[in-house]
Amino acid sequence: MKIEKIKGFRDHYPEDMEIRNSIFNKITDTAENFGYKRIDFPSLELLEMYRLKSGSELVNQTFSFTDKGGREVTLIPEATPSTMRLLTSRKDLPRPVRWYSFPKVWRYEEPQEGRFREHYQFNSDLFGIDSPEADAEVIGMASKILDSLGLSGVYEININDRYLMEYILKDLNVNDINSAFSIIDKYRKIDKNSFYKLFNEINVDEKSIDKIMYLLSGKINIKNLKRKLIKVLNNYNNIEDRVNRISKTFEIINYYTQSKINYDFSVVRGLSYYTGIVFEAFDIQGELRAILGGGRYNNLSTLFSDEEIPAAGFAIGDAVIEILLKRNNLWLNNNLKTSYYICSTTDNYNYPIKIANDIRNKDKIALVDITTRKLSAQIKNASSYNYAIIIGDNEIKNNSITIKNMSNGEQETIKYIQFIDSL
Repeated sequence: MKIEKIKGFRDHYPEDMEIRNSIFNKITDTAENFGYKRIDFPSLELLEMYRLKSGSELVNQTFSFTDKGGREVTLIPEATPSTMRLLTSRKDLPRPVRWYSFPKVWRYEEPQEGRFREHYQFNSDLFGIDSPEADAEVIGMASKILDSLGLSGVYEININDRYLMEYILKDLNVNDINSAFSIIDKYRKIDKNSFYKLFNEINVDEKSIDKIMYLLSGKINIKNLKRKLIKVLNNYNNIEDRVNRISKTFEIINYYTQSKINYDFSVVRGLSYYTGIVFEAFDIQGELRAILGGGRYNNLSTLFSDEEIPAAGFAIGDAVIEILLKRNNLWLNNNLKTSYYICSTTDNYNYPIKIANDIRNKDKIALVDITTRKLSAQIKNASSYNYAIIIGDNEIKNNSITIKNMSNGEQETIKYIQFIDSL
């Protein structure tokens, strides 16, 4: 019987994992350079936590079951609830709190390009500050991560503000705000007639829908935000402070990155808990799903405690990043250590093993061939390493090594102490 992997899941062989680890290390290094500290949490959580936070839509996508203790549990579909659970469980943490995590998450969705049922997801959150500077830091770090991967100029970040959007909808006499956000979230996925029909179904008049369509019609420069709002709103003055805050956020983001940053009214993010800035990054060509997404969610902590904790964060899934890096010839391992494959033509492995341990003590890769194969076969196996070190009776006797550069074939015999000093 042939056993195959389950649909929507992936295998990763060593050559893939080497590159994957290199990419992941760049992401986490950037987070740590910003002063964020890593956390971790169980892969299994109580299902009720996701009912409270995200409602039935997300719960229906979970890999959930009843365990042997009769509890409804699930493989985690996202990181934010677990992160918030950790935060609210500790009263001694000095604010602000800057955390990141890099778990696997699971969702029972239909697999497609850039979407799997299991994937790695980097998550970053800043707790305890509600300001333009905090919003800009979160978005700035997201852009800095993409830039560190070589994607500068390949992506753009589209930003909106849920607080502003809610004000706009109320100003246009839209009563069912949550349904309106859900429709706007579908804007780029449905045709114009369907868009109007969905708004008609929640009793929004044609004139107001026209104004919403006008706002959603294209991404704009932040300098044009006020002018566009004045054309739509019945009362702009009440929201001017919010517009000034958003403008300030954009101004600060420019210190983090030179990549393109747009204001886009169509970005609302599907989850209902966002309370302020929301953003998504896309490839400039517009061929892929969102590379990353996030925003401000100041009220979520009240589901876990009696304290409202300002929060903003974002998440990056590995699937779209991998596609984008491969398309731009950036799916490369740039962090490989120098590697040595130690071949032996003698049955005495003491010397080769000593050499390998001395190399490892220099934080480099060393492997001893202990197969007793012919030297030609060992050299063939060393082809993926930087160097082959050949040890025979003469090398043991003279306390030397024969070292071969596997990229150009050059070979020389040198004293062992000379080799170690060269490392």
